[in-house]
Amino acid sequence: MATHLADNRSDNERAIISLINKHKELPKAQIAELTGLSAQSATVIIKKLESDGLVLRNAPVKGKVGQPKVPFSLNADGAFGLGLKVGRRSFEMTLIDLCGNVRATVKEKVAYPTVDTLMSFTERAINMLTKNIAADHLPRIRGLGVAMPFEIWTWAEEAGAPKEMLEQWKQFNPKLALESLVSLPVLVRNDAAAACSAEMSFGNAAHFSHFLYLFVGTFLGGGVVINDALFTGRSGNAGAVGSLPFFNGNEEHQLLTQSSLYVLENTLDNTGAEGRQIYSSTEYWNIEESVIDNWVHSAAQGLAYAAQCAMSLLDIDGVIIDGALPKSIKTRLVEQTKNEIAKRDMRGITSPRIIEGQVGAKAQSIGSANLPLVANYY
Repeated sequence: MATHLADNRSDNERAIISLINKHKELPKAQIAELTGLSAQSATVIIKKLESDGLVLRNAPVKGKVGQPKVPFSLNADGAFGLGLKVGRRSFEMTLIDLCGNVRATVKEKVAYPTVDTLMSFTERAINMLTKNIAADHLPRIRGLGVAMPFEIWTWAEEAGAPKEMLEQWKQFNPKLALESLVSLPVLVRNDAAAACSAEMSFGNAAHFSHFLYLFVGTFLGGGVVINDALFTGRSGNAGAVGSLPFFNGNEEHQLLTQSSLYVLENTLDNTGAEGRQIYSSTEYWNIEESVIDNWVHSAAQGLAYAAQCAMSLLDIDGVIIDGALPKSIKTRLVEQTKNEIAKRDMRGITSPRIIEGQVGAKAQSIGSANLPLVANYY
């Protein structure tokens, strides 16, 4: 594989790339206005980005008055990011371009994740995915982002894995091991924080500047965005809503045992159905409506609690809920969470606006691939 160097960009270049990404296309005059740059400075920077293959000059748009405006958009082939999602039930590697389009994906189911299977999968997947890029574009791969649950070894019981197998992760440094294997810069983030990164770049339909992001996967996770930036905290665990203490009326437990997919998986297993079927498809679940209704109701109670906590601590614009589940069920979960918020004692704080995430079930994978692009360009 070709040598991959960091594409160091100035703050003004990053600001322009971010604006074009947000608006899809912009003319120079509007770029100058939004960035506060002079027309001359904006022109110089845009010409440089165009010369470097990061932006494209589009067809002029005729207005009512004056010269036609020439909008600029991002060049999808200008850069690429690889992403590796380490899940409790699968590994997934995704290749995206600068515009966030998924070029290719490789996924492998596992009973539970181990270090050896991860390394083997990574090597095979990169060899497969890089075949989707022209040889002269390979140096434009800016790195490998890794989305994984932190302290994965602590969830042996919930993941249904032998404790001694997950203990291997304690001694494993994913950044060092993977950089040695793939010869790429590696960035590691909490899986839900990576998903939040994808929503920031390619979703956030309400244009929230401050929000709590909730991703309902095998385990519940989250992310916190303040002033349009992902806030990760001192140890990278900001937004770890799954670890919130939650009292369900009988006993106190962590919120992930209330609002995660593995709870539904266990329910199905206990009724004689195949619980792991819910991870096979995010388009449709062949499950009895009563079972889904019960899980949605219970999960929504936990999500409403997390939303209330976020509002009381941060006074955010709203809450975005996404997950590895069919869109119709996600919509029901969002609506039920709104209903549950309405039942809570919200005196002294404002009820949050709650909306659906736009990226969907692959948010963790897309978010992991987006990490190298964010590091270089945004």
